[in-house]
Amino acid sequence: MSETPEARTRLTPLIAVALAGQAIGYGLSVLLARRLSFQEFEAYVVASAAFVLLATFAPRGVEKYALVQLPVLLERREWGLAKGFLYFGARRTILTAIVTGVLLALWSSWSRTSGDAVRLALIATGLSLPGGALTHYAIEVLSAMGRPVRALTIFKLFVPGLTLALISALLLLTVRIDGTVAVACWGVSWAIALALMIRAIGEATPAALRCATPIAEPGAWRAEARPFLIYRLALALLGQAGVIALDLLQPSAVAVGAYAAATGTAALVSILAAATNRAYGRELVLRLNRRDFDGLNRARRRRIRMLGPVVALFACAALAFPERILSPYGAIFAKEGANAFRILAVSTAFSVTLSLAPTYLKARQRNRPTYVIVTVAGFGQLLLLLTLVPRFGATGAALAHALATCGLYGVSALMAHRELIEVRKNRTIRSQSETGA
Repeated sequence: MSETPEARTRLTPLIAVALAGQAIGYGLSVLLARRLSFQEFEAYVVASAAFVLLATFAPRGVEKYALVQLPVLLERREWGLAKGFLYFGARRTILTAIVTGVLLALWSSWSRTSGDAVRLALIATGLSLPGGALTHYAIEVLSAMGRPVRALTIFKLFVPGLTLALISALLLLTVRIDGTVAVACWGVSWAIALALMIRAIGEATPAALRCATPIAEPGAWRAEARPFLIYRLALALLGQAGVIALDLLQPSAVAVGAYAAATGTAALVSILAAATNRAYGRELVLRLNRRDFDGLNRARRRRIRMLGPVVALFACAALAFPERILSPYGAIFAKEGANAFRILAVSTAFSVTLSLAPTYLKARQRNRPTYVIVTVAGFGQLLLLLTLVPRFGATGAALAHALATCGLYGVSALMAHRELIEVRKNRTIRSQSETGA
């Protein structure tokens, strides 16, 4: 089977939108790092990490499962099941987001002192969680319906762009900005983005789907979404645990800010994976459903050839000029975060290149290996954080993250590669047997 037109035509705009959105997010982070005090920037960073963790948990895996399940249901024209699945995911997400948001706000009120800048920022995160979590679910639904460019435009361009505009307007009006106000601006942006997502999904929904009677299979969907939840939550923990560990184990606002600067800058290249995976991830699922393993292998090689030179150049630049690259955050953050940035840049380049391997394992329903890999990676990072952060600060957090993520993606890629070889071998044997018969 030849390369799909969708994969050819949508990768360029996806990457362009993702890079533009990441640039806006990077600019916003730099602006806040320079405008806020060390303590207020720490509050913003910690609250943002909490939001990412809870927004990842709220759909409980159903948002990423939608990328696997929904395209197949739509291609088979199983409209009732597709509509039931959409309702199931939305209810699951909003209920979990409300409960976890309230719990976070209550915990922050009781466990932190009234003068702690992180306290109010976490409360603002809890209030903004329902809108943000539903938007995270909606972007995957819209991507699964064949509108990845529009979904990514709202998610990666509109949300950070509006947040930056709101904060800039407040600064022009000489309103005092702190970590809580910055988080609240994100909350407003998530709410408006959710309305745009709902409208876009309505426009992309086939008439037959709108008219269908929902058919629910909640038991099966919960079970099949569980590997995605475990994997997504593990990734979120791998990405945000460093900030949380620094906040708890290293009482230094500068260390937290330096680590945030390093991770935010390293994320400039990781967005390439998120962008290309929206096209290749959907193609992977459809090719697996058609058992087109040769086409799947071609798509995998094509993706690596495209991303390889970019991530290699980024890693080399980070190793050679870390302080210069981090300098927009300020001299203190640049000096403190230089080594952390070196480590994170190399590990990010590695994980970006192999980021579709876990998706393949989950799509093939290799649940046990997925559980084992992410569990070992998560516990490994936890032990490394407890050991390294008190002594090495931001550098220790980066090293713990790098070892855990490289292990996760490396082992997943090795297993996926071996399985793909085995599947093709078995198919060849069956074909020869049928020919001989």
